[in-house]
Formats: sequence, structure tokens, C-alpha cells
Amino acid sequence: MSYPMHILVNDFAIRSFRETADKDYIAARMAYRAQLIQPFLWSALHCLEKYVKGILVLNRVKAHKGHSVLPGIEGMKLHGKFELDLSAGTVEFIKNLEDYGAEYRYYEVSYDIQPFEIIRFDRAVWEIRRYCQPLDYDIVDVNGKTVNLLTNELDRIHQAKAKHEKGTCIRGGILEKIISNKNHPAREPLIWKNLFFGPSRRKGVKMRADWEAGNSPFFIYPEIIDEVIKYVYIPKDIAEGVRQFAKQRAAEKAKVEQDAENSAKRVTNQSDKIG
Repeated sequence: MSYPMHILVNDFAIRSFRETADKDYIAARMAYRAQLIQPFLWSALHCLEKYVKGILVLNRVKAHKGHSVLPGIEGMKLHGKFELDLSAGTVEFIKNLEDYGAEYRYYEVSYDIQPFEIIRFDRAVWEIRRYCQPLDYDIVDVNGKTVNLLTNELDRIHQAKAKHEKGTCIRGGILEKIISNKNHPAREPLIWKNLFFGPSRRKGVKMRADWEAGNSPFFIYPEIIDEVIKYVYIPKDIAEGVRQFAKQRAAEKAKVEQDAENSAKRVTNQSDKIG
């Protein structure tokens, strides 16, 4: 790849993935603050997905399809250039987003959210976003020797993480510009109770331990699935899962009714014997 093309592809990765992910990040925080949990989950998943795809493109690894995050992280590991240093809590948060249907926009699956989930989300962004910048590049030193700086860049961002420095070692990003501009309308929702981004040095925040869950209509009355798909698109795996659940629910209902009928017969028989 020619040098000018290399620069342009990097610019594409930053503008199309990292910068849009930065905006999704703020949108997700605003939704959480307003107790709009489903939009929060949707925006959170899209945010992390875009950061990871940006990392892949910046390192010339083919990005996967769909809105999942963990396959991209694993793809970067398998590529062998470097591995994202993520905490167990961040991996668990991402896994929950993927397992509990954050990618589904139309309430096809049920959802739940644990207390202080926004803190886990902030940490996930803080840990992943630092890699979404050009890290593998060459410079020419004073002796005219070409030097690759990937190792130096990785050391820089890992040291900053170890010191728990706020921000993610990125210069001139959307988040950095918003934080530095006290008049920006997105600044307040970005730094609200944020332990990982912003000018505050606080090490804790006060927050209500909110918890929320919701059952999909397909969980409440799964028997509607074949009628619904006449009018709207439902992914095949979801539709088949709902059908199987409907059969299970029907079988359980039939068993309960049969048990009740048998119990009534036993009571009648015992009454007849007594009479």
C-alpha cells in the first residue's frame, strides 16, 4: 500500500469508526441518565463495536460483519500484532451486551441491566478506545535510520492505564475536544459521574443502585411469532427460538392441565368410595 493511501485509510478508520463511536458513547450516557435503558444498551454495543472495528482497520485486519465486539477483539489477538489489555469486568460487560440482545432494536429478546452498569461501560470505553489510533508506524531518527514505534506506543498507553490516568492517550479526538470546550453542549453529559473521562480527579461517585429488566413480547406470548413474521422481519434464529419456546410453553401448560384433571378425578373417586 502506498504511503498516501495508507494515510487515507487511517483517516477513514478514525472518522468512520472512532469519531462516530465517540458520539455513540455520549448518546449512550445520556440515555442511561434518562433511564432509557434499551437505547443505552443499543448505543453502548454500537459504540464498542465501532472502536474495535476502527482498531482492526488501523492495523489492516479485516473487520467482521454485524454488531458484535468480542469476535473483533479475538481477531486482533489471532492476527498477532498485539492483544488488547482488557479487564475481566470489561470482557464480562461486553459478553452480557452480546448475550442479552443489545443488538436487537425491536424488543425481540428480553433484557436486564445490573446496578452501576454505566461505570462498567465507561471502563470498557476507557480500556478499548486507547488502541483506536495509529500505533504501528515508522519514523526516521536523527541518524537516518527507520524505526518502528509500535512497541513504544503500546508501552505508552499501557503505562497510562496502569497509572489510571483519565482519558485514553489520544490527542485531538472528539471526546478530548468536547472536554476541553466548557461551552460544548455535550460536555456535561460526557463528564457526568464519569470516573474515566473529564477534568475531575475524584475517585468515586454517588449513584443510585438502579436495576431494570423487561420481558420481550415473544417471551410473554410466543405463540404470535408466525403471525408477526407475516408483517415484519424477525431474524431466523430468533424466530426459531421463539417457536421452540412456544412449544415448550404449550407442553408445560398441557401438563399442568392434565395434572389438574387427574387430581380432580382422584378426588371424585375418593368421594365416591366414601359415599
